Amino acid sequence: MIVIYALFSLLLIKESLLLRIVHVTVPSYRIRGQPAQLECEFELGGDTLYSVKWYRDNEEFYRYMPKYDPPKHAYKLDGVKVELSKSDKGRVMLHPVTLKSSGLYRCEISAEAPSFASVAGEGKMEVIYLPREGPRITGNEQENRRGDSLFLNCTSGRSYPAAILSWDIDGEKVVDPTLLVEYPPLQHAHGLLSSALGLRVPAGRTMQVKCTARVAPAWREGSEAIVGNSKELADSKEAMLLVRSSSAALTLNMTLLTLSLLQHLRFSTPSIT
Repeated sequence: MIVIYALFSLLLIKESLLLRIVHVTVPSYRIRGQPAQLECEFELGGDTLYSVKWYRDNEEFYRYMPKYDPPKHAYKLDGVKVELSKSDKGRVMLHPVTLKSSGLYRCEISAEAPSFASVAGEGKMEVIYLPREGPRITGNEQENRRGDSLFLNCTSGRSYPAAILSWDIDGEKVVDPTLLVEYPPLQHAHGLLSSALGLRVPAGRTMQVKCTARVAPAWREGSEAIVGNSKELADSKEAMLLVRSSSAALTLNMTLLTLSLLQHLRFSTPSIT
């Protein structure tokens, strides 16, 4: 029994002396132009650090080697700009990030002789570009001349990735495909995209319609319009920005921005009754 206990204790001691990564922190989403801090926490155990290397999609862009002078070195990689003054063996600061910064980031820790042990951890980051304006609701005059229904268009601002649009009528999400008209995303300069989604609503009653645009899980903005007896649509906007960073544990920072905007869209059609 004593022998078994001694062997078990030796195994625990040996395991505690192994090189290991505690955690790797890579922001899940960053907005274009923002900084992004990558963190790699590790324990050497009984080993001596040889190097810390960072890769994006298997291409090295940063290394830290304590035996060299200077110990820090950054390599040129499209979309990756390292701030050496804010980087060390435990963290790397990228600033600013661009749409080309998106990818899979991996931290690799290597030990000196005699173990030459190596461990790695990774995380994925996506850089997004937020629209400068909220989704815009407009009327389709040609469709509206028919008089039996009102046809609305919702167009998102330019973003990356393309915004996902949805419609609500009186607080209920529209899922009936016969009421929705889908269009392919429009391509713009610098890889930006805009989306459009049409909606057919029945004439003859007053209702509240809302179009919501979402860019990844990180951002959403909606525009609302009151459709009724008037020829005017009163449009108000509410914007919500969610900035998300994650590693093993997900943290969510939310900033609620409330904007008010009054727009009047006129249709050259008879009044809706």
